[in-house]
Parts: sequence; C-alpha cells; structure tokens
Amino acid sequence: MSSRVLIVGTGRVGLSLAADLSEAGMAVTVVGRKAERPTFLGDRPQIGYVSAPSPEVDAAGAFEAAATLEGSRALEGPAAFDLLFCVTDDALTSLAASWSEAAGGRPPLPRTALHTSGVDSAEALAPWRAKGVAIASWHPLVAVASPRSGAFRGVWFGVDGDAEACRTGEELARRLGGRTFAVRPEGRAQYHAAAVFASNFLVACLHVALDELCGASDEAELEALLPLAAAALGNLGELGLSMGATGPVTRGDAQTITSNLAVLDPERASLYRALGRELLELTAGRLEPEAHVRLEALLSAREAP
Repeated sequence: MSSRVLIVGTGRVGLSLAADLSEAGMAVTVVGRKAERPTFLGDRPQIGYVSAPSPEVDAAGAFEAAATLEGSRALEGPAAFDLLFCVTDDALTSLAASWSEAAGGRPPLPRTALHTSGVDSAEALAPWRAKGVAIASWHPLVAVASPRSGAFRGVWFGVDGDAEACRTGEELARRLGGRTFAVRPEGRAQYHAAAVFASNFLVACLHVALDELCGASDEAELEALLPLAAAALGNLGELGLSMGATGPVTRGDAQTITSNLAVLDPERASLYRALGRELLELTAGRLEPEAHVRLEALLSAREAP
C-alpha cells in the first residue's frame, strides 16, 4: 500500500479515520462537499481538505488541490495513494461510479479503492476494478457517535474483495493496532445484522432497561446502568459467552423470571422471552435438565403465569 490516503466523506467515520490514520503516520487528505474546512480538522493542519460541492471530482485532482494547502503532507513522497470512501450506504454506489467516471483513464489512479460500508460488498466499487484498480470492502466493527481521535484503535475490520486491496485494508488496520477478518461477499447482510445486534440493539435494550428502572425509582439515571452493562461485556471478554453470562436464566430461577414478566407490558414481555430463549440456549449446559425444561416452557408461554 501507499503512505497516502484520500478519504471521501466528512461524516463521523471519515473524520475519525482521518485523525487516526494521520496519527499513525499516514498522509491524509479529506474530500467534503462544504467549502469550509470541518471544525474537527481545525487543529490538525497536517490533514489536507478539499471542497467538492459536486461529486464530479477525480481523485488525482483532489490531491493536486490539496497540495496548495499550507502544512498539508498529502503530496509529499511518491504519487501513489489509496482511495477510501466513507459515505452513507445509499450514496456509495452512485458516488463511487461518478468518481470513477470523472477519473477517466488518466493517471495517477489510486492503487486501491476501499469503502467502509458494512452491508455492501466490494462490488459497490466495481467501476474502479474496470479501470484496473483493486477494490475491497473494509468495514470497522465499532460504533462512532461523533468524530473523535482514537475511535479506530484496536478495531476489527470485516473485509472482502481483491487480494491487493484486502492487503491494503490489513495494513491500514495494523497501523491502527487492529486486525481484519474475511467476510463472504454473499454474507454481507448477515454480517451487518450481527453488527446491529452487537451495538444498536444494545442501545435499545438499555433504553428499555432505563424506562423500567424509571418505573421503579424516581432517582433513576442511565449512569446507574452503565457499570452493569460494562461489567457484563467485561465478563464476556474474560470468560466467553456461555460462562460469562449471568442472571436468572443462567441460574434457572423461574420465580424471578415469572415476577419480571408479570410487571412488563405485553410487547416488552415478548422481547424478554425472546432474549431469554437465546440466553437459555447459550447456557443450557449450566442447568439441570429439569430446570431447563421448566424455563423453556416459561419463556415460550404467551402470557406470564
């Protein structure tokens, strides 16, 4: 891979990656639609910024524009660079195609082109492959709520695509202290669903937890639940899924589960049962057969006994 990266997109992911890759010694230029330089980049003069109100801007032209920016390291060293699309899933295919068309066949073309979409395979960048540019999907398994430094340190990236571009993704991950793992292209939607369960639905569960806690206490706060959630995740890292799980399902405590179900509204009781069945399957080996059968019946019931 080259030592230079051109990032298309000024969202949370693009800006955070720009900061982390720059701190890892890469020469980085960011392309965005707004004329003004993103506030997040204000104290990072080493990161180049190019305004592209229209998507019809080619990668080489963006680097040429970045060369005029005082303090930018974007054009130091060899001309080779790697292209990284950090845009929304809906915009990715059309934007990648328009950039490829604008680039034409004239050099310099990027060595490789990658994107950070979780649900799209490398084929979203197919027009670049037609120009001889290796392509890959390079999705970080991390939740970035706002631009920040260090967001991608130690992160795993799910990759698929051409061998050369996957090697670029592997090297980028290594520079960030992370690693990559291969995802089957046809399994991208399933991969993304896994990511949703591991992050977004944790937030949904904490929303439910806080709402129920507010029903039990006038002094309830989200901060009261966060150490509990953090401890649960810490247990998984130390002991694994099955042995790290805790709670009434893992203990076979039918009375506690019955009392929980009795105070939940029907929709949340249904959610409780569904999650409880997943947990029961995970920890089945920790229960006596009779206790397992009893909980299985309880968690499958339409209404709490």
